[in-house]
Amino acid sequence: HVLADLGGSPNGAAECPDGSLVVTQNGGHVRGARRRPSPGGLPLVAADGPVSWLSQDLVAPNDLCFGPDAMLYVTDPTRQMWLDDGRIWRCDPTTGQCEILCSVPWFPNGIAFDTADDAVFVASTREGLIYRFPLDAGRLGRPEPFCDLRGKAPDGLAFGVDGYLLVAAVGHATTPGEVQLFAPDGSMVDKIHLGNSRYYTNLALNPSSPELLVTDADRGELLAVPWSTKGLVLHPFR
Repeated sequence: HVLADLGGSPNGAAECPDGSLVVTQNGGHVRGARRRPSPGGLPLVAADGPVSWLSQDLVAPNDLCFGPDAMLYVTDPTRQMWLDDGRIWRCDPTTGQCEILCSVPWFPNGIAFDTADDAVFVASTREGLIYRFPLDAGRLGRPEPFCDLRGKAPDGLAFGVDGYLLVAAVGHATTPGEVQLFAPDGSMVDKIHLGNSRYYTNLALNPSSPELLVTDADRGELLAVPWSTKGLVLHPFR
């Protein structure tokens, strides 16, 4: 069942309280994108399918999540081969008003809040790092490296109710991707090998049952993996 045809290259989505979806539309600026062009921005898909624009202020947004303030936090890499930079935005899901919280000299990708809600975690794909940005009174503090993927490229992020971080780790030309698990202190706990695909790009933990869902972009599949803990309920539903 097709809910909406957005064209371009939609990348991430976050559910609003009314059942609509805010989508990160990068406009087709990714490897293998073959669909009709679209501007970059944040399309809003109503629960019954109609599409409108929440904002077109962003360049080529990648991923997003709701924060504890019920605002959307969005990563927006520039996506030009000669540039490796991007922005982190905060957007009002009601008015569409967006502001740049900070610019970074690296490729910002996955984004998530942890159990404490006092920081936002952002993947730096080409550096192979996850950064932790302290959050105070709605402003981002100086980013601190939280964990190192040791040669893999981080994409999507998800926290469990236990405070452990799961990262979709993209592989390289000769090595498959995997899922990596990090403790609350940033130390690596485990590597979960799912197969021979290189592009395990995003993941989610089921908050209702202990199950890990992983997107396999190489095969065009959604994988369901039994897991030991439930997922942290996402904002704005937390």
